[in-house]
Amino acid sequence: MILFTHKKGRENNSNLQMEYTRKNIFGWKWVWGGGYSINESVESKFALNYMSIPKLEKVSAPLPMLFGDIIDSTIRRVTVEIKENGKPETFDAKLVEAGENQQIWYAFLPSSATPPYTIKAYDEKESLLINKDIEEADGFGSLFIE
Repeated sequence: MILFTHKKGRENNSNLQMEYTRKNIFGWKWVWGGGYSINESVESKFALNYMSIPKLEKVSAPLPMLFGDIIDSTIRRVTVEIKENGKPETFDAKLVEAGENQQIWYAFLPSSATPPYTIKAYDEKESLLINKDIEEADGFGSLFIE
């Protein structure tokens, strides 16, 4: 099971934590997790935040994955593009309402996927708003609409 949590009480701060747990005969066991905290000034134009978690050796988990929160409410679709054997392959991220005016997104990638990953965000008319290559397998950051 994948759990997402936000930390409360941090004004002008975007944060999201992902925890992967597995049920065994004794109950739920934490397996792996990660998260970010990004200070967002009032003047910032962040549209979408992301974190990339790589496939882990010796850990059976649905990784790699990318996840984040959506700041700009005009974003209606997020995709992650990878290249497998030199051919582009696109994965639609799942968008989930996480509270009033809060939305998170996540995408599981094939275990063979390696950076660069291209994150794209679209509006309701399927117009491309953001297009950014992510070079690191275990990084985080923010995307801007220019």
